[in-house]
Amino acid sequence: MMKKILIVLLLVVFVMYLSSCASQQSAAQSKPSPQKVLDIDTKVEQQATTPQAPKQEISPEVKELLDKSKGRAKSIYYKYKGPETTTAGDNFFEFYVKGAKIKYKPALLVKSLDREDSYDSIFIDKDAKTAQSYCIAAYCAYKGKKQDLNYDSAYISTIFDWVDGLASAKKVGEEVIDDRTTWKVETSRGIMWIDTFYGVPLKIDSNGKNYRFQQISANSVADADVNPILG
Repeated sequence: MMKKILIVLLLVVFVMYLSSCASQQSAAQSKPSPQKVLDIDTKVEQQATTPQAPKQEISPEVKELLDKSKGRAKSIYYKYKGPETTTAGDNFFEFYVKGAKIKYKPALLVKSLDREDSYDSIFIDKDAKTAQSYCIAAYCAYKGKKQDLNYDSAYISTIFDWVDGLASAKKVGEEVIDDRTTWKVETSRGIMWIDTFYGVPLKIDSNGKNYRFQQISANSVADADVNPILG
């Protein structure tokens, strides 16, 4: 009888021992390793110290100003000077813009249009992605189309392109340029001096380059001005 009781007690002790070992092993597995703790701490620290990118937005007052370029100027004529005009003696190019059609007249270094390949105007169609050179002036010896041009090479951003699709813009001041009141606006494309009536830039500083728009005349461009066939 005593032997049976002793055997039962030994079995109980053995079971208790196994249970204790299992609990210790489970606790050891659930405790994060020092490396894991370090990784978690490092990640939290990085999240706390990494600077957040500034939120990009267009202020309501500037958005109202930019919207004027869509409502008040259905077409536009202006003279333009920028990096593209330096090959022509840093003179102004004349631009005519109406919808997707554009004509610009480079300031030619040699005012001679008596050659067969001479041209005085570039016609752009933004929808068709085409660019063509023409000689259309009254004193062209050989009038008409000269050649098809590479669209990307011939295209020059228009006064509307600069204010279309800005990611951010905020007013930082006011100035008078060419006797016109402008807002100085810091944008995602650089600093712009925007005419307060038409909502288009008169001057731009972007990536160390300067752009000027002068003698602006809104709603004065006819279809014939931007279409060589009609012209």
